[in-house]
Amino acid sequence: MVAFDDLLHARLGGMQDAVNDWSETVKKLKTLQEKAENGMQRKAEKADWKGQNAGVTRPFIKKTAKEFGDAAKEAESIRNILRDALAEFKASKKKLADIVDAAPGKGMRIGTDGSVSYLVHPDRRGKDYHGPEPKQADLEKVSAEMKAVLDKATEADEVASRALITLVGKDGNNFSGTDYHSLKDAKAIQDAKEFVALSRKGAHASPSELAHADQLLKEHTGDRLFAEKVATGMGGKGTMTYWAAIVDSHQGNMPKKELATLKDLQKNLSLALAEATHSKSAQMQQWKKDVIELGDQQFITDRTKDTTGPFGFQITSSLMRDGEFDRKFLNDYGDKLISYEKNTNAPQLWSHGGQYYDALNFGAAKNDSGKDPMTGFLEALGHNPHASTDFFHDKEHFNYLTGVETKKGPEPRIWPQDSASFVPSPDQKQELPGFASLGHALEAATTGHNYEDGPSAATSVHSEEQADIMKRLVTNMSKHPDLVREGMAESLGKISAEYMSDIHRAIDPHQGDIDALFPHKGADAALQEHDVTRFLHTIGQDPDGYAAVNLGQHQYTAGILEYHMKHPDAYVNTLSPDHHEALTQTIKSIGSDAGEIEGIIGSGRDYALEHKLVEGDGSYNKALGKAGTWAGSLAGIGIGLGTSAFSGPGGAIASGLTGTASGEIINGIVQGANRDRLDGQIYRDGRHWEVLKEDTAQTTRESLAATPLRHDPSFGLYKEISDSAVDEGFRAGQSNVQKYLKGEVQSGGQ
Repeated sequence: MVAFDDLLHARLGGMQDAVNDWSETVKKLKTLQEKAENGMQRKAEKADWKGQNAGVTRPFIKKTAKEFGDAAKEAESIRNILRDALAEFKASKKKLADIVDAAPGKGMRIGTDGSVSYLVHPDRRGKDYHGPEPKQADLEKVSAEMKAVLDKATEADEVASRALITLVGKDGNNFSGTDYHSLKDAKAIQDAKEFVALSRKGAHASPSELAHADQLLKEHTGDRLFAEKVATGMGGKGTMTYWAAIVDSHQGNMPKKELATLKDLQKNLSLALAEATHSKSAQMQQWKKDVIELGDQQFITDRTKDTTGPFGFQITSSLMRDGEFDRKFLNDYGDKLISYEKNTNAPQLWSHGGQYYDALNFGAAKNDSGKDPMTGFLEALGHNPHASTDFFHDKEHFNYLTGVETKKGPEPRIWPQDSASFVPSPDQKQELPGFASLGHALEAATTGHNYEDGPSAATSVHSEEQADIMKRLVTNMSKHPDLVREGMAESLGKISAEYMSDIHRAIDPHQGDIDALFPHKGADAALQEHDVTRFLHTIGQDPDGYAAVNLGQHQYTAGILEYHMKHPDAYVNTLSPDHHEALTQTIKSIGSDAGEIEGIIGSGRDYALEHKLVEGDGSYNKALGKAGTWAGSLAGIGIGLGTSAFSGPGGAIASGLTGTASGEIINGIVQGANRDRLDGQIYRDGRHWEVLKEDTAQTTRESLAATPLRHDPSFGLYKEISDSAVDEGFRAGQSNVQKYLKGEVQSGGQ
């Protein structure tokens, strides 16, 4: 521990001289290195030596040249460590001196040993005393500040000391070749070695050692050097062996504190491994290769159980739930996982193992013990949108996981029940954990962002691959609504919200000028009205799915109305020389589409309530209310033009849309949602159906009022036009549900 007085009065000039001297040494050694490699070594390689001379001299010269390189590297590392340590000492010394200098002005005295006391004790302050009157808490605060400074200096001192010892090494005849770019690097490497040493204790690690291992990971979150050294230090097989041992030795009921530590350890190790996979080093390439190749091997940690233990896929996937793993690694891993499943009795194999070992996923929700490796893998895809788009653009992968059956095959996946008891071929209509994760992965694949992050204007511009996946989703789930599995609707609703421009294009009858009416950059999903109707009706049955589509529709309607009212040359002025007629036609188109979408999901909501698929109407209002954070980011996506200029008639600039209008509309919906609007009743008489329709009309009117049109003398008339259009669209949506589902549903609102 660096002492108070030592730091406060430290003379750092000598250390600065050492840094300067080592800098000069580095220059000289690099000059010698260059001469050795480009001169002596190159001449030796070209020399026509034969016999014993060639076998001895050439390797000796090569080794000597390497030693010059190692010497230069070691000297540079020493210089770097001394340089950064000096910087830390200087900064800490200044902070300590500032605290000491400021103390008298605060009524405190700091002793030569760093103790803090009153400058004038409260008991000795006379009536005429007008100086500072610090409290005991103030003294403790200053003491804590000095301790933090001393701790920082001590850490720098200890890290530098260990690094210099490592650099010198134990070999007196060779330079170590260790390369430290900074003091931070040195600490990362030292801490990684400590973690690897702890990992080798496996099941024998004490609770305090597990907590310390977790702290090391947490402290270096986002530190790629540390992450790589942890992964390569354990090795691919060692990583799996470590986690298998941790899992095997911590099963059943355990103290809450221990469970919390293990849950945190799993998350932070996942984050570290994800970071490490982005390294291009040869060691990490080998780690990734080993992890994939070991996926089909069992890791038996309890030797009393000869043939039981988790498979490599199960272990790796349980450590994939957090962080953004490398794009290529995820696709290579997923390819191997699916190939293995298709050629074995997996996925039942994963669930069958539940007879012999318990959870691989600490602190998980019910029925998500981590034995199904597809769940963790899909969570990883959900955190890397580029990898997910690549993966699901493969039609075989898409069909296998979403359940699409084709004549060519293969058979769709049978998702296992991920719990302690083995259930062969479980009911695929129940909510299984993998379904929510499948939704997360599809959300990332189609939208271009991590499913846990909100959308943005940039991600509203979709690629050809993303749009193609969206089209396949809508088309297949329209034909087969049972493919919308329990737990997927929220993600599918969010996807729909981010493809609202495509949905409006699909249902609007004005196809001739659709690009001007609903402009967007990027690829078009080219959806069809009948598919959109069936798809949204299914999504609307789920409260979370309904909420996402509802908010997405209102956001888009507010945005597109604002866009056209601010930039009439983009569309309005092209319709007719009669400005009133042009505005009327624009408002009718947008209002009718808004009503139709709300009518479709309203029919789905009605169907779910009538058939008691949900507890009551309060479920829908609750879902709208809890969507606040996501809905707030939704307001920033605009109308699908990204952040670039819109090069339509008049040169309207998309970036001029700030999203304030749509933001206010969404905020109003979310804040007003926490009520049982329909009191759990079914709308058999159509009365409550009218309430939903009026809500849509009112919100569309508010969107119109947020545009410059509110200053128009005829604004009252335009509001009536909007109301009429919404009414027409709402009824069209309900009618289309009946038409396109061909009697499969019967809405009580009819």
